[in-house]
Formats: sequence, C-alpha cells, structure tokens
Amino acid sequence: MLTVATLLWQSNGKSRDFSRCYDETWVEKLYRGFRRNLTMPFRFIVYTDRTYEFQEPVFVIVNPVLGQGGYADCIRPYEIGGPMILCGLDTVIAGNVDHLAEYCMTAKRFALPRDPYQLSRACNGVALVPAGHELIGTAHEGENDMEWVRKFPHRFIDDEFPGHVVSFKGTVEKSGLGDARIVYFHGERKPHQLPNVQWITEAWI
Repeated sequence: MLTVATLLWQSNGKSRDFSRCYDETWVEKLYRGFRRNLTMPFRFIVYTDRTYEFQEPVFVIVNPVLGQGGYADCIRPYEIGGPMILCGLDTVIAGNVDHLAEYCMTAKRFALPRDPYQLSRACNGVALVPAGHELIGTAHEGENDMEWVRKFPHRFIDDEFPGHVVSFKGTVEKSGLGDARIVYFHGERKPHQLPNVQWITEAWI
C-alpha cells in the first residue's frame, strides 16, 4: 500500500522562525488534501516527537529525539522502505495526484523536484519514493537532508510530470497555479499567511 508521510516536532533551538507555526492542524490539513485528491488506498504516517491528539485517521510514529537533529531528521521516513510520497507540513494538495502515487507504485528510481533556484540539481520539497529506497534512511548519519538525497540516483519530478509539483515562491507566486497538483512552501510565507489567495483557501482546509 502507498504511504503518505510527513513529520511534526516541537520547535527547538535548531528550528528557524518560519517553521515554528506547525501543530496538529497542519497534519490534518495535509491528510485531508490527499484524501480529497487521491483515489488509491493509502495510509498516512506522521513522525512525531511526542503523542498528539489527531481527529483524522493518521498513524503516528513517536520518537522522542525527533527534531533534535534539526531538519536532517526529515530523512527518517525513508526507512519505511515501501512506496511513499514524502512531503513537509507546508505543502498544499491542489489537484488530483493519482499519477504521482502510481509512479511510487511502479517506478524504480525515486524522484525529486528541481531546485527552483538552480535547476540542474534537486531539492527535497516533495519526494516520490518507490519501494526499495530504505537505505536512504537507514544509512543516514545526520548529514544535511538536502545534500544527502542528492547523493542517490534520482529522477526529476519536473521532467516526469511538468508543472505538477512546484514551489510556491519559485513558480506559483510569479506565474500562477497553472496545473499544479502539489505546491510546496519553503522559507518565509506559509499558507496561513496568504488568506486572500483563493486556491489556498479552497485546497488547504
């Protein structure tokens, strides 16, 4: 079965200001975004540092030291080993993602977005991960998460599904939503800071 995975931990000394806004509601909005836009059965997993109360049917993996490694801990879900869509909490599901899920179920190599500011290299805003990539998680020893995933053979989501997985700052803010299905936010300005953007109010609920 496909897994959709994300992470939530309490802010700490390694957290940047732009990521101190996350709480349980962000997990549930992400879950509902996939529920509305994915017809394939899936399980939703959130890695956490403590027990939280969720209203939605999410599966929780508690690790008390999660987040102490900073954002490098975002590598942990790769240890699942099965087909997975991995994304941060600052992600909005804006359209049907069945084809992205199918990639995870059938492809051989995991796929990452092109870095919107340096297109020749990958970023890790979203990852489409087929089965068999658990080494990315189990061999990780705290290296920078972005640099770590770039070391493994990968494809670019932009080439496989042009315009379907995009950066808000790098693409949508400048050119509009287009046919985007997943919009990932990075750095400053998150969905809750854009209450007058219609597609966000419709998709991030």
